[in-house]
Formats: sequence, C-alpha cells, structure tokens
Amino acid sequence: MCGFYRYMVVKTEDSHNSSTESRLFDRILKYTGVFGSVQGVAIIVTLILNMVKSRLLGPVGYGITESLNRNTDLVRNSTNLGVATAAVPEISRCNNPADVDALSEKIGLTRSWALLTAILGMVVCVILAPLLSRWAFNGDGSFTVSFMEMSVAVAATAVTGGETAVLKGTGMLRQIAFSQLFTGLISLCVSVPLYWFMRIDGIVPALALSALGGTVVTCFYSCRSFPYKASPFSWSVLRKGTGMIGFGIFFTVAAFLGAWAWSFVAKYLTGQGGSELTGTYSAGYMLVTYLSTLLLSVTESEYYPRLSASCSDMNEAHHLMNSQSLAMCMLAAPLVILFMICVPIVVFVVLEYEKFRMSIPLAQIAVTGLFFKSIYQPIAFVVLARSDSVIYLIQETVCNILLVVCVVLGYKLWGTVGIGVSLAIWELTYLIQVLIIARLRYGYCMSRTLVSNFLKQGFLVLMAAVGLKIGSAGGYAICMAACVVSIVISIRFFSTHSTFIGGILSRFRHKS
Repeated sequence: MCGFYRYMVVKTEDSHNSSTESRLFDRILKYTGVFGSVQGVAIIVTLILNMVKSRLLGPVGYGITESLNRNTDLVRNSTNLGVATAAVPEISRCNNPADVDALSEKIGLTRSWALLTAILGMVVCVILAPLLSRWAFNGDGSFTVSFMEMSVAVAATAVTGGETAVLKGTGMLRQIAFSQLFTGLISLCVSVPLYWFMRIDGIVPALALSALGGTVVTCFYSCRSFPYKASPFSWSVLRKGTGMIGFGIFFTVAAFLGAWAWSFVAKYLTGQGGSELTGTYSAGYMLVTYLSTLLLSVTESEYYPRLSASCSDMNEAHHLMNSQSLAMCMLAAPLVILFMICVPIVVFVVLEYEKFRMSIPLAQIAVTGLFFKSIYQPIAFVVLARSDSVIYLIQETVCNILLVVCVVLGYKLWGTVGIGVSLAIWELTYLIQVLIIARLRYGYCMSRTLVSNFLKQGFLVLMAAVGLKIGSAGGYAICMAACVVSIVISIRFFSTHSTFIGGILSRFRHKS
C-alpha cells in the first residue's frame, strides 16, 4: 500500500512560486464564483419549475420525463459525432491574434458538422421513434409520436453544442454564463403554462421548446462575434474537419454507451417499480445534479479550454490538474455536507414531501459521490484535451459498465436507498480508474497537498454521512460539527493560497 501511495503521489510539491500559485487559485475562485452565481440563479429558476412540475405531474410525470430524456440522449449521443467536445481544443489552439484565418476556418468547420449532425439526429429520432417507445416504456408503443416530436430537441441540442464549443474555445466565458442563465429563464416561461394547462401532455412540448430556446440564446451570443456560416453538405469543407471528427466518433461511441447505461437504469427501475420508482430516483438524483452543476460548471467552461491549450507542456498540464482538483476538493466538501443537512428542507419546499420523501435518503447518500467527482473530473479532462480517443473510449466503457452493475446490485440489496449507495460507490471507482489511467498514460501524480486535503475532507464527508445514518439529535450534531470543521479548513486553505478571499474581506471591512 505504501508503495502504491509513493507511486501515485509526487515526492515534492510543484516548483511554481507562490505568486503564480496565488494567481492560479484566484482565477479558479473567480470563475467558479462567476459560473456558480449564474448557475445558482439558473438552479433557482429550475427549482421553481420543479415545484410546479412536482405538484402538477407527481412522480409519474418525473418518471416519464426521465425516460424520454434518457432515450432521446441515446439518439443525440449516437449522431452528434462528439462535435461539442472535440471542437473545443481545436478552436482553443487557434485562439490567438496570429491565427485569425485558422480560427475562422475551425469555427466554420464546427458549425458545418454541428448542423449536419443536427439534421441526422432529427431523421434518426423520427425513424426509430416506435422502437424507442417500446424500449423505454416496456413494450408500450403509445409514446411513438412523443419521440418524433422530441426529434426537434435532438436537432436543437446538436446546434447548441456547436455554438457552445465556439464560445468555450474562444474564451467567451461571460457569454457562456449568460446563455446558460437565459436558457433556464426561457425554459421556465415556456414549461409552466404547458404543465398548467396540459399536465402530462405538456411534457414533450416543454422539452422541445426549451431546447429550441437554448439554441436561439446561444446562437445570439456566438453570432455577435462570429457571424454564422456553415456548409453542412459541402464535402470540400467537411473533409477539413475529419481529424476532429475522427476523435469525435470515438467520443460518440462512448457517449452512446453512457446514454445507454443511464437509459438502462431508467428502464430497469421502471420495470421494478413503475414510473413512480423512476420518478423517485430521478427527483433525488436531480437535486444532486443541481449541486454538481453549481460547483463544476466552471471545469468544463473555463478549465477545459485552458488545459487543452497547455497540453503541449505536460508539466504545466499536471500543475493545472492538481490545482484545479485541489480547489474543487476544498469547495466541494463543505457544500456536500451542507447539502446532506438541507435535503429534507429542499424536498419539503420544492417537491411534495409525502410523495417524494424516499428521494431524501437517496440524495443524501448519492451526493457523497460528488466529492469524488470534484477530484477526478479535472484529471479526467486530460484525455479529452489530448484527444486520446482509444483511452477515452476504454475509460468511459468501463465506467458505464460499472454504473449499470452498481445500480442493479444496489437496488437489489438495499432498495431505493441502495440506488444512492450505488451511485456513490460508482463515483469512487471512477476516481480510482481515472487516477490509474492518468498515471500510466500521462505520468500524472497527485500532489501531496491534494492527497492530504482529500483525506481530511473525505473523512469529514464520511463522518457527516455516518451522522445522518445514526439519525436523532446526536447524529445531526455530528453532521453539523463535520460541516463547521470542513468550512474552517477550506477558508484557511484559500486564505493562505489565494488573495481572492482576503481581497473580498478587506473591501468588506473598508465599506463597514
């Protein structure tokens, strides 16, 4: 065990001086705050939407929505060729004043392929609608028309992915944040009237129109800086992007497997307990997903393009990976514990408590997986940044197999609560897998500071989970104590390694 530890952890800390380190953590905190704030508003909007949905549609409506989304994702991820992800490093490498023509060409390629895959996805979704209906709803073909209508969402999402790749690759972070915010507001304005007047019949129109609204908003921001030009049927144009699409095809296969795994989970739970069980799982995991989006949206939007641009120097890339994982670790731990404490209140306010009370323990346990995800996600992005297609496919295939195995075993052993346990275990096994691959493939090692803080904060997260399991006043006292200690450790860390918090406190003292 000691040998493995020495192998996976660097023997000395990075040689970057303290001022460089401080600027890096300042940047991470700044953009986490920016994207976190925007996502926070978007999540509040979504929570309002879910308050309406839970009261008008109930668990059955959640279950139908989950099945529609997961199976539509199968089509979307099978036909989008990974353009939204594969294009980001291509664009970011050309994003400098000396490569204006190359940047324009990459953006045109991205849009052309995105539009082509949008058309392809729409056609495939319409053709496969009868099969998707029977697969998703255990032989029920009555949702065939619903899946045909969802083809609009498939096409819209593909176009949105291409435009978002343009924004990410060119570093237009403020525009990304605002597009996410306004997409949420449009979804609220569109969905509430449809749910109110049409109830369950309003699910499909709400999903399709929300996706179209997201496309309009994203195109508005991207096209202001880069006028829209696309040639989806010109092979002389498309062939210039075959290298990008080559990696994208591997990404598509991996994304298909991921969508199939989540679709299988929804189908399996529907078969075991009907749409109500799927709705209970969906509502609980939805809350965890909101927290994940709040915390980790900056990783994909700001960190991934930056890592892609630095991957020619792996020492610099390793430093970025360690710093990002460390910052996410220190931010995630107190948020995860706070979430555990507040879930019953959130369910009471946002959902109908009696109908969704079984979602509470599921979410409280599943959220511990977010702590592991905060560590591995910045490390796992190196595979995408390096466009290492074969390794990415292997990594994601193993991950998706583990997801299905964990959920099936978890539900069989412990019922609804076991779903939460299985999701947490799945995230932990994925962390171990990512660390092994990063070490063997890229020579990456976790810094001692990252390992030390991961163990300390991980112990506090475990302590909080045990406190919730004990229950009663004593258990919640343990959970609250773990939360306070975790917050203190995080504040002390960022006060030492960053000027961001100190600057905020000094301005606050000056104003007072």
